[in-house]
Amino acid sequence: MWAQGVFRPRATTTQWGTDFIAENLKIPTTSLHYPTMSQFIAEIKQGYDYVGIAFVASTMHKMIPMVEAVRKHAPSTQIILGGYGTALGDEIKKYADYVCREEGVSFMRKLLGEKVEAPIVQPDITQRQTLFSIPLRGATGYVFAGLGCPNGCDFCATSHYFKQKHIQFLPDGPSILSAIEGLRGKHPGMDKFWINDEDFLLNEERGRGFLEAIRKSELPPLSISIFSSVKALSKYSAEELVEMGVDWIWVGYEGKRSGFPKQQGKSYRELFRDFHQHGISVLASMILGFDYHTPQIIEEEFEELLSLRPSMCQFLIYGPSPDTPLQKRLKAEGRLIPELFMDRRKYDGFTLGFEHPHIGQQEMSLIQRRLYQEEFQRLGPSVFRVAEDWLTGYVHLKDHAQPRVRAKAQRYKTDSHGAMTLLPQCKKYVNQKTQAWMDSLEQRLAVENGPLTLKEKFLARTVIPALIRYADFKLRHDIGQQPEFTRKTFRRSGSDRKR
Repeated sequence: MWAQGVFRPRATTTQWGTDFIAENLKIPTTSLHYPTMSQFIAEIKQGYDYVGIAFVASTMHKMIPMVEAVRKHAPSTQIILGGYGTALGDEIKKYADYVCREEGVSFMRKLLGEKVEAPIVQPDITQRQTLFSIPLRGATGYVFAGLGCPNGCDFCATSHYFKQKHIQFLPDGPSILSAIEGLRGKHPGMDKFWINDEDFLLNEERGRGFLEAIRKSELPPLSISIFSSVKALSKYSAEELVEMGVDWIWVGYEGKRSGFPKQQGKSYRELFRDFHQHGISVLASMILGFDYHTPQIIEEEFEELLSLRPSMCQFLIYGPSPDTPLQKRLKAEGRLIPELFMDRRKYDGFTLGFEHPHIGQQEMSLIQRRLYQEEFQRLGPSVFRVAEDWLTGYVHLKDHAQPRVRAKAQRYKTDSHGAMTLLPQCKKYVNQKTQAWMDSLEQRLAVENGPLTLKEKFLARTVIPALIRYADFKLRHDIGQQPEFTRKTFRRSGSDRKR
């Protein structure tokens, strides 16, 4: 969403896997997120038995100095490398005493001599989004339902890391509901959740079990975000998703001729239309650089995607991630550009790393950049597309026969009302066509929500403009764009120094 400038919501996503592992061990453990090198060195000097470093291929350049620091400042500490970067294979072995290329909790339990079959405990991980430094709709709790994906798309690091197997942490609907209730117990009033699973709802028995558990519960209307696929989503009606609480879905649009099994089912047009009508926002991810792609075909697929009016978009270049079928095929065909990937940072989704039959490296990067810009210029800020989804969902569902669905509609109305104080000043930062759309949205919101109160008008005219200018200033001068350091401890008393 870089092209959306000041309209980008901000949030810090931590390396939750390390916290998940730490929560499920018996020994005293500390986790660090986004430390500076001096902070990292100060921590490892405390004398840990093990230091685990999670990384991906594109952050290998950060992993190596951390390993060097451990060997210099804590030479008796053993180093464990984990994460998708371990798919690089033999070249990383020299940096580690142990390499974890499997589910991390079981690996660490085996290493430490703990009971591998012990129950999995959900960690307490939350995230808060802001827009113009304004908190958006409270904190989001993370529910970890599973790892891996059986779909096996040829480019997918996560699917092939786990050999196309799905590892269930939460095996049924009631267990997912229990995890949600556990977070609500720690954070009273929490009603926003991200269910972390590569293709949530693909297992229909578990998905419908979750729907039934929600129906029997006394929970208020929830706001749930998920990853899913056309194949999985086609098994449910939009109304059933609303009952579950699902109102934000990340789905792969990929390419019209990509032919992945996960794309089988209802048409994208039917799904997107139903989702928007029911207040469900969609982030659609499109891949650039399939072998059949020419600039003209990419343009045609892009136009079709925009005609679906996704709430958000991602455009990534087809990438040969380490140890995936795509990488192996391109290597066998002699099409990889090995010198390009000597810089591992190029495993980033923004670099064409192989000889394409129709498009060169520079041209592909220019196409990608243009699509991000055009999507924003033509569809407007995603935050207001989401508000439009909420408004549409409220109008469509406010008189629904099911009490839970009606309650969700009222939540849509409440959430959409928050956009009304932002719209007047935000229109100054978009083009004329988008201004007209935002004018229409503002009028439609006023019809359903009523006019702004005097207090809201004051905020809209004074505070909001100042916050927008401040956000723009920070963005232009690269102030506060990096995540802050956080440190978490597990089962540690003041005298504990070992991991």
